[in-house]
Amino acid sequence: MQPEDLLLFAADAARLMLESGGETYRAEETAMNIITSQGGVEAECFATSTGLMLSFTGEDGKVHAVVRRVKRREMNLEKASRIHTMVSGLQTDRIDILEATRELDVIERLRERPFALRMGASAVGAAFFTLLFGGKPADAFAAAAIGATLYLLIRGFQRLKLPEFLTSLAGGGYAAIASLGIQALIAPINTDMTIIGVIMLLVPGVAITNAIRDIIAGDLVAGIARGVDAFITAAAISAGAGGAFAIWKLLEFGGIR
Repeated sequence: MQPEDLLLFAADAARLMLESGGETYRAEETAMNIITSQGGVEAECFATSTGLMLSFTGEDGKVHAVVRRVKRREMNLEKASRIHTMVSGLQTDRIDILEATRELDVIERLRERPFALRMGASAVGAAFFTLLFGGKPADAFAAAAIGATLYLLIRGFQRLKLPEFLTSLAGGGYAAIASLGIQALIAPINTDMTIIGVIMLLVPGVAITNAIRDIIAGDLVAGIARGVDAFITAAAISAGAGGAFAIWKLLEFGGIR
């Protein structure tokens, strides 16, 4: 493989690792391990949550460099795991570089799980989070219904390509309004437990964990950036739920606990 092709392949693997929710240091290691496994030397990679820079010296003695922007981020740990397995195969000579390029193409084109499965997972997750925090079966059933419809709301916002802040804000507000509406119109549920169970679907737990791991690994810029992003998301969820409570109380429609 030509040095330029190797450079682009390594950069794309690192970019996909970042887009799939992988840690910053893992993306850097992915790119550098690919380069060194193919004879490149002096490989250097600097990554943040929004982009990466990669360079190395090829067998021709020339320095090759590229910059990649990370324009979208999602949580797809299957992709991250398969990229890690692919790089390990390159390092141990279980696969060659051509097989690795084909595998990366397959990984990038992986489809999401079926819509019904993801919607059902949201319902089940919300229900069990509610039970975990002390809710009763009635609260769990309400959380399941709200969690399923919350997934529809999130998908709609994503299709419109609206900022993640607005998605989290609307999600928190919807969780509160829907819970209060069920309590007032359908069944006497514990709105506190129900809302907590539903908004757990929105909480950026993996992002917070990755931020801490990046900071521990010494990637202070990337770790702080991820941490701020997670904090803004959490603040949007809180503002949405709190705003919904305030509007409900202002309209005096139903009891607010």
